[in-house]
Amino acid sequence: MKRSYFALLIIVIFTLLIGCNKTEQQTGSTANQSNSQAGKKNTPDDASKANNQELIVVGQEIAASLDPVKPLTSSYLRLIGAGEALFKVNAKGGIEPELAESAKEVDPTTWEIKLKTEPRFWSGKNIDADAVIASLERSRALDLQALPFLKELTFDKADDRTILVKTTREHVPVPLNLSYYQTLIHNVEAKQDAVSTMDLSGMYKVVEFFPKQRMVLERNESYWRAKPAIRRIVFEEMKDEQTRVLASLSGRGQVVLNIPAASLAQFKSNAETTLSASPAANTQTVYLNLRQPQLADVKVRQALSWALNREELVTLAAEGQSFPVATWLSSNPAYAEARNAIYAKPDPAKAGQLLDEAGWSLGTDGVRYKDGKPLTLRLRTWGGDKALGEALQSQWTQIGVKTEVQHGDYSLIETARGSGDWDASIEAWSTFGEEFALLTGQFSPKGSANYGGYDDAQTNELLSKLEKASSDAARRELALQINERVAQQAPAISLFPRPQITAISKSLQGFEAHFRQFENVVNANLSLVSK
Repeated sequence: MKRSYFALLIIVIFTLLIGCNKTEQQTGSTANQSNSQAGKKNTPDDASKANNQELIVVGQEIAASLDPVKPLTSSYLRLIGAGEALFKVNAKGGIEPELAESAKEVDPTTWEIKLKTEPRFWSGKNIDADAVIASLERSRALDLQALPFLKELTFDKADDRTILVKTTREHVPVPLNLSYYQTLIHNVEAKQDAVSTMDLSGMYKVVEFFPKQRMVLERNESYWRAKPAIRRIVFEEMKDEQTRVLASLSGRGQVVLNIPAASLAQFKSNAETTLSASPAANTQTVYLNLRQPQLADVKVRQALSWALNREELVTLAAEGQSFPVATWLSSNPAYAEARNAIYAKPDPAKAGQLLDEAGWSLGTDGVRYKDGKPLTLRLRTWGGDKALGEALQSQWTQIGVKTEVQHGDYSLIETARGSGDWDASIEAWSTFGEEFALLTGQFSPKGSANYGGYDDAQTNELLSKLEKASSDAARRELALQINERVAQQAPAISLFPRPQITAISKSLQGFEAHFRQFENVVNANLSLVSK
């Protein structure tokens, strides 16, 4: 009980500190915010109604920047209702127009996209063909994570409301490519680095921003579609897992993302909160740096994968809220049959044999050595993956790999990758989408998520065939072959789909569970009701 009171006290202090530091840390604010408050008298009833219209969303992380081309920023902007793309994926996996009116395939390498006439940026600027093309080209040039979806596409203006998209290969699903958050449409004529100048199109406008702390949004009164009922949203970052749990249980946050699986038991007796829990279509993956001498050997990488008890990892790191997958693509329900295509069950003996063959002999201290040097692995984790890192450390230690878990911000992983000073890191990329774009981004030599420098002639040949495949059946078969080949070569080790657990207050109506929850939280149908 004392621990609960103490944790709640931490939340209160944390909130007060944010308020006290507001002037120092705010990176920008809308010019008309103070003007709209001037001369306005608030009655008690008005204040009460305003409070009832404020939604608090809590996440493990929020954006470090406002610019959509910065890492993950567009995901947070879309999640919270500030940004939009041409198309959107619905909860059933279908592709729907968002800023676009329609799309049709004119011929095998040409799509025609018609734009809606109503949408405007927050500034009032028309979202026409020129604005859309400029936005997509900026994302292509500055956002590495957008490359898998844009690099095959060429955009031309047919008229103010029509864009022709040429593709480098046949039958590319262009609407799907243009539904990812990395293709969020923004006004390139505006400076996107401050609240007062950023210019998006969403139903909510950012009015305050404290990097990595808090984002405040207010309803866009000029929104081109039906305006949302909730007037104001506060999006807060709470890194500590238990603090997020308490934020939900105490009623402080109406939507709390990234609830740790280990905390599910705390919600069993809570009558004010519901949980939305389902594995996402992504694969929790250990990416290996093949530029490191010990990991350049395929036998070492295969040993690391054979050693893993994935069922145990799901239990220890995900509280059983997921399922094991031994191949990257198999977290996509369409490829579920490939979950155990290789490494069907843990085999530490086989792992040990492979390490022996690679010249790594087991020492009396339980660590393997080669040429007098120990077999080491520095595993970088972030967010809620610390427990997973420690479970991996335990399993790899059993085969003689001296594993060190280094936990911290995602920015530390990015810095390490930039310098090359890393061995392994954990990340989960979506497996939902067009197979060629996904697999190329992960496993081609120049793929934006090919962090470890994987370059395999057989994989490259299969990718080339997939690029030219003319039928769905042929594309599917080639995707399965690539998926299995990569698992055999083990440049990245697949574990399980990352569970996404969200706590929702029962006072909030209209929340929609989504397999891509990380970009689908706020919608226009949300409303708060009195208990």
